[in-house]
Amino acid sequence: MTVLAVAMQKGGVGKTTTALSVGVELAQAGARVLLIDLDPQSNLTQALGYDPTEIEHSVYEVLLNPTLGTSFATITTNYGVDLIPATLALAGAELTLAGRFGRELLLRTAIEETRRAYDYILVDSPPSLGVFTVNALTAADAVLVPLQAHVFALKAMPQLEETIGIVRQLNPSLRIGGIAVTMVDRRTSVNAVVEEAIRAQYGELVFQTVIPFNVKLVESPASGQPISIYATESSGAQAYRQLAQEVAARYGKR
Repeated sequence: MTVLAVAMQKGGVGKTTTALSVGVELAQAGARVLLIDLDPQSNLTQALGYDPTEIEHSVYEVLLNPTLGTSFATITTNYGVDLIPATLALAGAELTLAGRFGRELLLRTAIEETRRAYDYILVDSPPSLGVFTVNALTAADAVLVPLQAHVFALKAMPQLEETIGIVRQLNPSLRIGGIAVTMVDRRTSVNAVVEEAIRAQYGELVFQTVIPFNVKLVESPASGQPISIYATESSGAQAYRQLAQEVAARYGKR
């Protein structure tokens, strides 16, 4: 099986949408998929239709009690994926965990047994370097990077690469497993130039599929439905379907 940390140290690049959409598409293709919301904003949790204020157990309790595993906090959703949700309690957890020995390894410890039950685990991490992002990277086999076709997003890549280099002290095999170019507007020449620069710099790491800027992708999280359900035939849904196929081809079922 494969654990993918969906990470980018810049907000607004389609990180949560990518984790959700790829995960649901993989599940609809027959894979066993677990999504972990490790972002205190709880966007992934809400995008699946759950109210964080009504959740009894979340990833917060998983991090506090990693030896208990994850089953007590796992929700079976209506979309073929399982979810370990996030709640507002996670916002204060960084301070709670700050002085804890081995705090970088909490998620890896928690999913040690869980890994066997799934083909893919996708972890949606915050857009900043902190204990949650480090936990996601330490637990992951590879990093799936949603990279907006924008010059500022490209300029944020060295920071992510530096972070991955640091985390390799704890997880030596960690690497960038794939880069998905997101939020592409074909009507603007700037997007095409940035996409070309991304492909020139990162080569085969960049997936062939490009995620377009699509209004339905913006609307679907508010509906509490993944794009494959909310707008099945939209350009966004079709693109993520193709991206999931590329992810499956690259990683397969292990």
